Amino acid sequence: MTARTITDVITRMLPPLPAAAVAAEVLPDWAGPARRHPAAQPWPENLTRVAVGVVDNTGATGWFGPVAASVARLALDQVAPAVIGRDLAAWRAMASLVPHGRHRQGGHLRLAVSTVELAAWDLRSHATGIPVGALLAGERRDRIPVYATALGIDIDHPLAPDIAAWLVGEGFWAQKWGLPGAARGETPRADAARLRRLREAAGPLARLCVDVGGRWPADYARQLLPVLADVAVCWVEEPGLISDADLARHGLARAAGEHDYEPTDQLRTLGGDIQIWQPDPTWCGGLAHTLSMVELAARLGIRSLPHGSGLAVALALAASAPAEAVPAIEYHLTLEPLRQDHQLEPLVPVAGHLDARTVAGLTSGYRFAEGDAGAAA
Repeated sequence: MTARTITDVITRMLPPLPAAAVAAEVLPDWAGPARRHPAAQPWPENLTRVAVGVVDNTGATGWFGPVAASVARLALDQVAPAVIGRDLAAWRAMASLVPHGRHRQGGHLRLAVSTVELAAWDLRSHATGIPVGALLAGERRDRIPVYATALGIDIDHPLAPDIAAWLVGEGFWAQKWGLPGAARGETPRADAARLRRLREAAGPLARLCVDVGGRWPADYARQLLPVLADVAVCWVEEPGLISDADLARHGLARAAGEHDYEPTDQLRTLGGDIQIWQPDPTWCGGLAHTLSMVELAARLGIRSLPHGSGLAVALALAASAPAEAVPAIEYHLTLEPLRQDHQLEPLVPVAGHLDARTVAGLTSGYRFAEGDAGAAA
């Protein structure tokens, strides 16, 4: 690649998250009545979505998004001064860049750092003509398994067991559900019944996972753990107050990591009693940094299953790593089709897998908001 220098960081608006997907649906039509509404939370990052671009001295631009307006502002104010003038090819230096300003830590700033790093990968890939996964690691996996997140499905709907069975038949690597009993003030028996219905429908060999979200009271969790073990739950995500000792006593795996923004947070998690790490490269520092942490996790015997908020990025990460380190990536059944509404060619699993990109670019490209003039650092 001819020497290129980063000259600017810019932004453009993306359309807001739609209320319903018009393309890229994965669930069959018959599953529609079991969907929970609304599919997405009315959070600021869903209402105002921005793409961040990295520009080089040839005038070419690499893009990544969507991010919230607040994250885009940090990218322009604090991250852009740290990257403008850098050699585009020096990706290792960008993986450890230090933002400008007094306050250099926190979730939003790590998202801003990640966004600029990912836009640079998009530009770097287009400049070389090499897919990001191959450019990052040299060796590339062609086909990546995905696991289905069913948090947007009403687990009490009569169709929920049918959806669980359908996911197995479609070849999804695993399926993850939420249990609403504690939030509703029910006894653990209600969630136990829900789990057993899913297990019966999915069959004894399916990987069945539970996302706690850190919300179960300790006494509730203590009563439900034997049931999780009895139905052979594959992992318990963000178990919160559930102790490592209690999980280990019942032979249950702990999964966490999507909110480990800072490297110190990531090291603390990987140094604890965890079996499944779920990093989000769009939140925790970008592709190069996350890959290095995935390699560290693998050396510790911890498998990484990347969080799916940036599906194209998780796909590139998995394409850069061996299957034993990153066996699968997350696909949110009801939210992902909405999140990809701005993509020219959304990623859609086929037979429970996604094909790694074979052409340049981190994504297929963006559909920007009408009338957007953009902004620059």
